[in-house]
Amino acid sequence: MLELLTLAVASAALALCAVVLHKVRRLHVASYQIADDAAAARRETEALFGQLQAADALRRLLQLEAPLPAMRGWAGSPDFLLHLARALLDQRPEAVLECSSGASTVISARCLQLNARGHVWSLEHDATYAEKTRAMLKEHGLQDWATVLHAPLRARSGEAPWYDDSVLPDAMPPVGTLVIDGPPESTAPQARAPALPRLKSRLAPGARIFVDDADRPAEQAMVAAW
Repeated sequence: MLELLTLAVASAALALCAVVLHKVRRLHVASYQIADDAAAARRETEALFGQLQAADALRRLLQLEAPLPAMRGWAGSPDFLLHLARALLDQRPEAVLECSSGASTVISARCLQLNARGHVWSLEHDATYAEKTRAMLKEHGLQDWATVLHAPLRARSGEAPWYDDSVLPDAMPPVGTLVIDGPPESTAPQARAPALPRLKSRLAPGARIFVDDADRPAEQAMVAAW
């Protein structure tokens, strides 16, 4: 009887140890998850603070009377647009060509206005969005510094659907700055890849090319192929 009681107590102790070890393991795993979540939250907070700093620097640099356009979602991020603005003010190109339009069009046009020279041409596949960009330019008094061209996406053999660049004027000066922020990634794999092959002949010697979302695999593969 005593032996059976001892065996039962030992079995219960082993079972209790197993439960405790299981709980400890779960707490250990959960502590790692909490640490990972905290690190991710810290990175996101730092990134957001960086974007807020860039947006404020952009506002001060451009000195626009009306508020800056939205710079999230489809639009370029503030850090990208700040980098673009500083380059435009420094390089003073005669012609800026954009693949897509929006906040970058307003910012580029304002830079050229501050330079007192140059013009922006923007290819926009969405007619409604093209009109919205024209309205933003007018709101900021920049309609004389930029032209938004409705350029529907056209498929060519061996290429992703891309802007109908025949809408660009023949007399457009050589492009000193090319900004690639479209077409949207959802339209096709490697949607932006035709940009350089199609527009290379329009670029001025030493032209600078800015690619938004350059950290995405598709854009990295595109630049490597160029």
